[in-house]
Amino acid sequence: MTRVSGRRAIVSSTVIVAGALGVAQLFSYAVSVVAARALGPEQFGVLAALLGILLIGSVLAMGIQAVAARRLVHLPSGDRDGASRDILRDGLVGGCAVAAATILVSPLLMWLLRLDGWAPLLLAALAFIPLTWAGAQYGVAQGREAYSRLATVYLAVGVGRGIGGVAGAIVSGSVLGTMLGLTVGTAVGAVAGRIAVSPLARGSRFRVERFFGDTAHATHALLALFVLTNVDVLLARALLSPYEAGEYGLGAVIAKVAFWLPQFVGVVAFPRFADARRARATVVSLAAVAAMGVVVIVVTALAPGLVVGFVGGSAYAELVPIAWMFAAIGSVFALAQALLLTRLAVDDRRAVIAVWAAAALLVALASLIMPRTVAGLASSALIAGVGLGALGVVVAAREIRAEAAAGAQSSASTPGSGQAPGV
Repeated sequence: MTRVSGRRAIVSSTVIVAGALGVAQLFSYAVSVVAARALGPEQFGVLAALLGILLIGSVLAMGIQAVAARRLVHLPSGDRDGASRDILRDGLVGGCAVAAATILVSPLLMWLLRLDGWAPLLLAALAFIPLTWAGAQYGVAQGREAYSRLATVYLAVGVGRGIGGVAGAIVSGSVLGTMLGLTVGTAVGAVAGRIAVSPLARGSRFRVERFFGDTAHATHALLALFVLTNVDVLLARALLSPYEAGEYGLGAVIAKVAFWLPQFVGVVAFPRFADARRARATVVSLAAVAAMGVVVIVVTALAPGLVVGFVGGSAYAELVPIAWMFAAIGSVFALAQALLLTRLAVDDRRAVIAVWAAAALLVALASLIMPRTVAGLASSALIAGVGLGALGVVVAAREIRAEAAAGAQSSASTPGSGQAPGV
């Protein structure tokens, strides 16, 4: 009965989180879909580059979320309220630090992305404050296994960001207006999210030791992943014409759909990656992520015109023949993300080396070997993603076989002591 109840709880949590993430991502994609039409290819290329910066900079939020969830699970119940309060404060401080760092390097970013004005980049920097604060909120809710509150925060931030960005694009028809709406909407959503998790953080502050140190390591790994998954959009601005960069930015939206679609799998499975259920959770999670990726690739390959037309409209018709490549890029990157989460759950700090190597391979292929075209850049990203995913699957398979062999040997040496694994 306990096992059945556990399965029902997992299914219920998965449905709740998946639904919330799905709605949040839908609103996020709505910003790109509306902006692609309202801004046109050249200006949308600029916006896509700024959105890429936001994604890369948001890795601190994801690092805080991962470490907060992992640490809260292992704390005594009496300390969790105070620790949650401390983590929420640290998330706000971290957001201010990322914003300041972005402003500090803004001259370099303006040169790299060929931006005409500083204001959109300033708004991107300010957006990091609520984005990082929201990451702490996610981690608190996830670590306390309060999945309804976690879903509420995802909805608040995602919907706020989406409505703000869409309104900014429609009203202004400019990159600046879109970024202003997106930043204000994200801030409103983060305030609503803080209210949603407030019942989990009402105790006296309890300092979580070595939190920033662990967060730095997790953030480093996630930074490597997000550099890998977004550097192609930045390279598009540097290597392609403005029009082609806009086309690539639209293709990147398709890739992001495939990349973020299975995100809920890792959110729910993450605690299970860290205990005795690790092997089974890894197999089930990777299979689910791969299956969703196959579905996205097949749908895009069978109806590329419909997909491109829905996302960007007739102005991006030249992208139709290679639309499937972007679906494949997002799918293999999603698999790489799931594999990386299995390593972060046990604080494995070696996996980041492989991720950085894949990013370096992508840059080298795009800059030195492949033709400087939309298809050439997409091929570079696909090759790097496939290589990283294959390596990760091999490593995971070896670990699972080793654990199975060790379990079998332990059961043989102590008959009758085995237990059926939880699901």
